Amino acid sequence: MSQSIGKNIKMLRKERNFTQEELAEQLNVTSQAVSKWENETGMPDISQIIPLASVFGVSTDVLFGVEGTTANDEAIKIIENAYAVEEYGKLETYLIAYDMMMEGLKKYPISLMLLVNCMGLGLSLSLPENGWLYASDRSEEIATETIRQANLIISYSKNIDDIMRAHQVLVFLYSSAGDYAKAEAETRQLPARSDYTLYSNMARINEYKKNYDGALIDLCNDNDFLLQYLEDNCARIGKAYFNIGKFNDAITVYETYFDVMEAIFRGEKFPPYHDFDSGDCYLLLAQAYLATGDTDKAMNSVENSVMYWLNLCESFKYDRFERRELMQTPFVKETQQAIYIEKSTMKERLLKKLSTPEIDPLRKNQRFKSLYEKVNSIDY
Repeated sequence: MSQSIGKNIKMLRKERNFTQEELAEQLNVTSQAVSKWENETGMPDISQIIPLASVFGVSTDVLFGVEGTTANDEAIKIIENAYAVEEYGKLETYLIAYDMMMEGLKKYPISLMLLVNCMGLGLSLSLPENGWLYASDRSEEIATETIRQANLIISYSKNIDDIMRAHQVLVFLYSSAGDYAKAEAETRQLPARSDYTLYSNMARINEYKKNYDGALIDLCNDNDFLLQYLEDNCARIGKAYFNIGKFNDAITVYETYFDVMEAIFRGEKFPPYHDFDSGDCYLLLAQAYLATGDTDKAMNSVENSVMYWLNLCESFKYDRFERRELMQTPFVKETQQAIYIEKSTMKERLLKKLSTPEIDPLRKNQRFKSLYEKVNSIDY
């Protein structure tokens, strides 16, 4: 610390030609409170630190008198160390990571980097639909803290991605808690159109600049996100049809999705598909077939889901590879999104797929048993 926060507040106020009254008015406090801070007979509340930094137009490091980027460097280390302890399928490791970030926030309560990462993990731990990642015993406590973090990000971040993500987190948490009025209010803060994106508009700029290489990268990045968005929507549309008893419509949605992906990635060995929180389209298709009594087609869908990943892993000799290596079509091949696939976690992931309740009726099927044994024998 080069000097106290009180001296820094006084110095920054005078540099910007604010009176104590003017600063107090911007922060919604009394001028006596500002005087106490500057005379070091009182300290700003934690909730006032970010507004103070914002009013002065400086980083919180400057406000605290920290030289260089110490706080940011420390935040990065805390986040990296937290992610390093996470082990797929083991809830306790994710709770340890969450607690590590929360400890970091005690030291750096206004670090937007820590707030954003902690908010993302907190959301995962708060929602029952996240299966093994749902921290049921601590979910209420974590959800409350995550809502607080999201609101701080919305109020003080200047990064539009983080702000929009924070609104989306609030939509999820309020909806899960049954507070639909608040969820709808947050939803209205989000863009209505899918072309309001960074990549779509960067491509437009590059087209005007005649930088067509840059436009290609931007548009392929945008298409990659759109394909993920399409799959997520198809999973949710199919589930909606399934839940109102329109099983054949659900089947049509899932099969059409796979037809579209095959058309886009024509001739490619592993047309990419994802497994979002909304579900694996192959397993959801199996569930819909089971509802119509077609066990064989249901089993085909389960096999398609599992064998896709097994064959994919067999094709790569090293443990970690990038998803974009699978995509050679000009439609998306210039994407720079780095989504990694790790063979070492594949066995556990596939066993969890085969344990999903949607396909319970297949457990006694001989083909299912053989598939389970094949996955259980994986030794990457």
